Amino acid sequence: MVESKSKRKKPTNLHPVKDLAEANTVLAEIGMLDREIKRIKADQQEEIDRIKAETDALVTPLEERMENMGTGLNAFSEYNKGKLFETKRSVELTFGVLGYRRSNEIAPKPKHTLAMILGRLKDLSFAEAIRVKEEVNKDVLKTWPDERLDLVGARRIEKDSFWFEVKEEEINPGV
Repeated sequence: MVESKSKRKKPTNLHPVKDLAEANTVLAEIGMLDREIKRIKADQQEEIDRIKAETDALVTPLEERMENMGTGLNAFSEYNKGKLFETKRSVELTFGVLGYRRSNEIAPKPKHTLAMILGRLKDLSFAEAIRVKEEVNKDVLKTWPDERLDLVGARRIEKDSFWFEVKEEEINPGV
């Protein structure tokens, strides 16, 4: 199998090649196969886009109707809140339930921002209220000398990765 994301490709399965002439023929065939794969995927994407457009055309009015009805239920419940929800948080109906759920959220005080809150959390050492995602930055480690890598338990592994490149402009589309 050959990766098809970039111009340069790294093979993963063996296809025996005897000489440079055959290598050139293989590159030409890979170019033609890649072109055919792109055509097939383009056709597939066109079909997917067509189906999505048809689905959206059918679903959008239904979703809008549901949204409008939900807004109507909300307005009805708000208007009748004192009567319907005086002693309980929900009303059971044959086809569903209307109700209110008590909840809360954390928001900055007026004239404060989340960035200001984060700064205060750091200043006051309230680390439990701060999310931190830690991971090794391999790009930085690549710039370090081997002695420093050894110090942290890492090592540099040199490898020679084969690649090839198809000259697409040279491939005859009729071949």
